[in-house]
Amino acid sequence: MKVHFGLPAERLGPAALAIGSFDGVHLGHQAVLRRLVEVARENDLTPAWITLDPHPRCVLDPDRCPKLITTLDEKLELIRPLGVEHAIVLEFTRELAALPPEDFMALVGQAMELRRLVAGPDFALGRKRAGDVEWLRGDGAVRDYEVVVVPPFMLDGEEVHSSDIRREVALGDVAAGNRLLGREFSLAGRVEPGDRIGRTLGFPTANLAVAPNKLIPARGIYAGWAETESGRHQAAISVGYRPTFELAEMRVEAFLMDFRGDLYQTRLRLLFVHRLHEEVKYPSRQALVKGIAADVAETRRLLGAER
Repeated sequence: MKVHFGLPAERLGPAALAIGSFDGVHLGHQAVLRRLVEVARENDLTPAWITLDPHPRCVLDPDRCPKLITTLDEKLELIRPLGVEHAIVLEFTRELAALPPEDFMALVGQAMELRRLVAGPDFALGRKRAGDVEWLRGDGAVRDYEVVVVPPFMLDGEEVHSSDIRREVALGDVAAGNRLLGREFSLAGRVEPGDRIGRTLGFPTANLAVAPNKLIPARGIYAGWAETESGRHQAAISVGYRPTFELAEMRVEAFLMDFRGDLYQTRLRLLFVHRLHEEVKYPSRQALVKGIAADVAETRRLLGAER
């Protein structure tokens, strides 16, 4: 997949296109993109996707800027294997938001020879979302492209939305969020120096630097996986303030099982599978060590049962 930041330097030939933020690349987004690739193959077209960065709401209504389920890099990584050949990242600004739909589609025409536009039934673009599916069908009759509407993706009778995933993860119900995503929710970043408290307790942890505005699960202890540059390990993950030591800085840290080595300044991805419990303030270091050992044992049991 070729990634373009801004309109492509060379106009793409006959193409099928999907447009959207697709935060999370959840099951509903995946259904649209798979249909995009099918339509492209059926009509001998190039499958392309336009996304907007930052999230439109962060520009138009900063006080309600949503925490991101996936960063831009994560979205591109997740979409790459679905078969999209060109990803076009457009900077979302107030000026872009103010464009009427005909002007936005003129930009699309500069980027490619559009033949199919693949979208969900509630899709809309342009100023005040005036370019809905009905408008696009009329525009397509003039510009010579067809609108292909993908039915809403339903899971147990309910549509899948990014806002539902944000809510579940923010509440700590990562299992419910994972069900809507179709995979484990993850956090990725560099391992940075911490307070080395875990090392003194016999459970050294990797302290993760989390990207700005990235969604973080509710404070608590989780069972999950850690993907390092050298392999994958079961992990007991802590999100919170380490109340036993009355520390004030929020941390995401993980104890990697059966791991030996130095992770500082390497890239680490944590995948959240189950929430074990809320943060606990233990009465002593000895009680904390006993609690961590129990969490590690429960993580092994839960993840081992899923193999």
